[in-house]
Amino acid sequence: MYMLSEQRYHIILDLLEKNAIVKTHALCQEMGTTRETIRRDLMTLEEKGLLKRIRGGAMKPGASESDANSYTSFDHRRTSHLQYKECVVQEALKTIHDGQVIALDSGTTDLMLAKALVGAGHSLTVVTNSLAIANELAGAKGIELIVTGGVYQADEEAFVSGFANLIFPKIHIDTFYLTTCGISVESGITYQRMDEISVQTQMMEAADHTIVIADSSKLGVNSLVRMCGIEKISALITDYGVSPTEVGKFEKAGVRVMVAPERSDAIHEQADGT
Repeated sequence: MYMLSEQRYHIILDLLEKNAIVKTHALCQEMGTTRETIRRDLMTLEEKGLLKRIRGGAMKPGASESDANSYTSFDHRRTSHLQYKECVVQEALKTIHDGQVIALDSGTTDLMLAKALVGAGHSLTVVTNSLAIANELAGAKGIELIVTGGVYQADEEAFVSGFANLIFPKIHIDTFYLTTCGISVESGITYQRMDEISVQTQMMEAADHTIVIADSSKLGVNSLVRMCGIEKISALITDYGVSPTEVGKFEKAGVRVMVAPERSDAIHEQADGT
């Protein structure tokens, strides 16, 4: 749907009222327009003193650079980019087979994947450090559940700390579905906080394969804390909102990229205005 520039400005400023920063990728998805259009919009709004441009997006005027890496709550993340995350989850389901041992971290896209597994009818072992995921899968038919335990971090609904060191050296994982705050060819896998990466690192080391599942707003984004380079991952699953240029960067670096198509039911919902 075509938007006038003033409509786009209103949406951008409204999102900045709710978030410390806005990302170019996310704005493109939100408004169905190109990166160049968004860049021009951000330049115009910066000239008017209404925002401050940063790498990959914009922040409120007067905010410090540290705000660009400020923490985004679990509750906020679990309700953002749902349409795109759902496409990623459906594509990820195609890679899961009966008899596998898979690991899910505490990210919101893995939580959506866990919910999808409940009705998928697979016979699996699922290892997770997420209480939210454990609650979803507890008692699910065909799912053997292993929870890492550790120090409970309430704001992430997850267990962190070195307790994972006691478990992962003793188990084998076929595939780890890794979520992230940002992934780029240059900086690899990055997160908002240091304590997010300890368990993920253990999961990765115990797994034969690591597949990053990330909606397209995460691609090309560098968050605060680096976990590892992209050479550590087996594949990347993202959604149809990703640009061919971004896909090409990852493929040139040797990463297999699986792009989930737009779901037909989502198209119908948009057509109905729901």
